[in-house]
Amino acid sequence: MKQVSFSDIKSVDERGIIFKDGSGILFSECAGRHYKSGLCIAERDITAKPPYFEFFASAEPVRILFDKKNFISRNLSRRQFTEFQMMIQNYGYTTYDLS
Repeated sequence: MKQVSFSDIKSVDERGIIFKDGSGILFSECAGRHYKSGLCIAERDITAKPPYFEFFASAEPVRILFDKKNFISRNLSRRQFTEFQMMIQNYGYTTYDLS
């Protein structure tokens, strides 16, 4: 499994996620790989240490960690986590809640 920090994301759009190193995740490749929903592209857990989204990428799963360390940054990470979830939903996809 590939693990990256949320801060490594360069951009997100309706097609997927591009990381600063040029790699990416296509939402269409993740959709329908797990669970019964054809629109579910990842699992998420905001209660994990650190919180994460794990995408069902075809080559290997990709876990995006919200891994800020200090108190102020942890609060920012939680807000970014929620905003990221809403962004995915606005693009028409879902994520499975493990928390």
